[in-house]
Amino acid sequence: MKLAARAIVGMSAAALATIMGMTSAQAAPAVYTIDLVTCNVEDAGTDARVEARLNGNASGGWYNLDNSGDDRERGHTDSYSFTLSDLGPIRSIDLSFDNKGDSSHWCLEEVVVRGPQGVTVHPYHNWLSRVYSKSFPLNLGAA
Repeated sequence: MKLAARAIVGMSAAALATIMGMTSAQAAPAVYTIDLVTCNVEDAGTDARVEARLNGNASGGWYNLDNSGDDRERGHTDSYSFTLSDLGPIRSIDLSFDNKGDSSHWCLEEVVVRGPQGVTVHPYHNWLSRVYSKSFPLNLGAA
């Protein structure tokens, strides 16, 4: 038993991940920052709920994008950071938007994602004025 325990302790993270059926990228934690850029036009901001899912070689879970205070105000950039398993190069981001509350519509300029594989920009330059559910999210590809 002691020998088996030493063998497990002595394994590299990649070997352990392979045994567990994961890639080494899934086993390694990585910090991702999502920047939401709200357009600088009248009534561009929103109080609606916004959630995001990052898509690379794998997809992350859904994360509520909400800081204390007012998020998504006209002409502002709001940043949200998460530690996830390494997803590989980010190809797209899915947004869920509930279109509820005061100032429910929103003018989204772009989304910028920073992660271990670099920076990706996901332009939109348009209004969101309808619901985008988690089942049918707004998908923004990298430019």
